[in-house]
Amino acid sequence: MAILFPTDFSEQSVKTFGYALEFAKKLNVPITLIHVYHIPVMNPATIELGTNMVNEELLNANETAMENKLKQFKDSLQAQYANSYPDMVKVSGMVRMGLVGDEIMRTAEEINAKYIVIGVKQRNDLNRFLIGSSTMHIINKSKIPVITVPENFNQLSSVQKIAYATDITFNDNTIIIKLLDLAKLFNATVKCFHVHDSKLEIENSIIDDFIEQYRAEANQNLITFQLIDNLNVLDGIDYFVKENNIDLLCVLKQKHYWLDIFEKKITKHLVFNENVPMLIYHE
Repeated sequence: MAILFPTDFSEQSVKTFGYALEFAKKLNVPITLIHVYHIPVMNPATIELGTNMVNEELLNANETAMENKLKQFKDSLQAQYANSYPDMVKVSGMVRMGLVGDEIMRTAEEINAKYIVIGVKQRNDLNRFLIGSSTMHIINKSKIPVITVPENFNQLSSVQKIAYATDITFNDNTIIIKLLDLAKLFNATVKCFHVHDSKLEIENSIIDDFIEQYRAEANQNLITFQLIDNLNVLDGIDYFVKENNIDLLCVLKQKHYWLDIFEKKITKHLVFNENVPMLIYHE
């Protein structure tokens, strides 16, 4: 088991690595760095001549260059965080050639990753588009939980308040139990909330049932449940996150969407516009 940390060698990756380190330390697992690069463009003339040896040499040289670059990056990260984390977890690295999202997900399953931790950019430029496309592909398809960390997030912040945007069905119990286990590692609180139309009074009784089910945890201030009255789901989530100074926002992507909140477009809005890290699970 490990944390998989995709990197493009950017300054954003350096900052996000600190967040991955914090999780690795709490979970007592190593970190695996991965850099995925595309197949280099071949000279059409050499392809027509059938000079496969030249192409293979180019591929090998490119792989060696990427491996060296990743090693330098890894050494730099460990040196930079050595003072903050004197008991550094084991950090290894690998390079893969192919489609970014597919290779990251395949590797995550191969190493039995606990989480995939990805930094996300919030600038409106081509680089964000490219990185955003790969990130959303991973979020939508990955069987491994994904943690996204926005570029303007304060990496020194500790995880004290974990919010879970629930659809208040008992299918949520699996996720709630996982979040309670995570919260215990960080000495944090889990705050479950549901954005709803206040006219739907039945949801009040459902929340009461959840509170009763987790009475022991609630009495220890480990978990809370709350309804947020708002017809706009995104506005309701944004309000709850800001009002409660949330450190980590968790959502569950599933086949039957709660007010369309987990449709791809809305999930993307949350990932790229919320200023807190997100933890995304799949059903």
